[in-house]
Amino acid sequence: MLILALLYASNVIQAQTSNSSPYSRFGIGRLNPNSNTLIMALGGSYNALRNPLSVNPYNPASYTSFDTTSFVFDGALRAKVMTLKTNTSSYKVNDAGLAYITMGFPVAKWWKASLGLVPFSTVDYMIGNDSVVEKLGKVKFGYTGTGGLNRAYIGNGFKLSEHLSVGANISYYFGTINRERTISFPDSNYYFSSKITNSTQIRNLILDFGIQYYTNLKNGLTLTTGLTFSPAQSMSGTANNLAVNYYHDYTTNRDVVGDTVLFVPDLKGDILLPMNLGAGFSLGKSNRWTAYADFQWQQWAKYTYYNQSQSLNNSFRVSIGGQLKPSPLDVGKYWKRINYRAGMRFEKSNLQLRNTQLNEFGISFGAGLPMKKTKSTLNLAFEVGSYGSTNNNLIKENFFRFTIGASLFEKWFLKRKFD
Repeated sequence: MLILALLYASNVIQAQTSNSSPYSRFGIGRLNPNSNTLIMALGGSYNALRNPLSVNPYNPASYTSFDTTSFVFDGALRAKVMTLKTNTSSYKVNDAGLAYITMGFPVAKWWKASLGLVPFSTVDYMIGNDSVVEKLGKVKFGYTGTGGLNRAYIGNGFKLSEHLSVGANISYYFGTINRERTISFPDSNYYFSSKITNSTQIRNLILDFGIQYYTNLKNGLTLTTGLTFSPAQSMSGTANNLAVNYYHDYTTNRDVVGDTVLFVPDLKGDILLPMNLGAGFSLGKSNRWTAYADFQWQQWAKYTYYNQSQSLNNSFRVSIGGQLKPSPLDVGKYWKRINYRAGMRFEKSNLQLRNTQLNEFGISFGAGLPMKKTKSTLNLAFEVGSYGSTNNNLIKENFFRFTIGASLFEKWFLKRKFD
């Protein structure tokens, strides 16, 4: 039943996840920022994050923080409003849907596990360009894309000593990316229009690893350092390519295919997912406050699609965040038991277009709202930011993201005593 639920959720995520970003045309699309509500509120910091009440699927060493008698379930919904802006115009898009489903549980005192489903990348764009050619009149070029990749994972964390944990995730990346290019001649009835479509199914298992070291310092301070690593790995692709000539029938308002120029079904190939390396640390005091800092680097210059390079750059992200709880105990006025969170991130993306580097910046806020008579928490996160630039006739994306999720904590493994 659990596997069926995750498969159903994957269909929901694929159907609903949308960026409407022209930059998702490149590579395997726009990479989705870390969807976890807690991590989003902390500016994307996760390498040194250890929380027994929430699942951190991005560093599997963190799973050892789970209680030995409890089950943790994390799920969330997300919404996004984005304005695409050029030097002369702007356009607003929005979408909403399921963000992720994750869960964590103990296997032994020294061994904890997690599984879940999270989105990885999104392809969603529609671009048009018109020009006038002598003797042909207006020529219209169109580019559209849909789809993306999801990640279903199962991970294990192992406590090697009192202060050291390691972990590994086995993730199944899957999805379909559809791309279409068209050229049409609206001023002429004597030329066929052309359409080239490519649909690629991508499937493969990917490994990633994590390590965390945590220790107590003087004055009640706690220090955690974390590392994550995923080596360069290939994903298998199966592509269907089709090129046709067509004309538009205005009486039925449909495109009618004249002839098929090319049809290449079931073309096998590999997509190289590049190496990813991250590091971070956190410093906190008892149950009052914690500060985080993170660095992530990915070698996108090595990315290839069917053995062809894509002219992408290496990317990196720097993020900081923190949370504060006014009361160290779960007593007193409600507002004092809330975890208040904030963060900031800057990312040099893997795209450089028209001699302009595309960067992303975001500021986030959030809160963990405790539920009555339980350790479960309702988590909220907001982020405002921008991606891209209007320089050199490019497009800038200004966005607002909102995520609402629940971290449900249940005692599942206690032995019952009867009188």
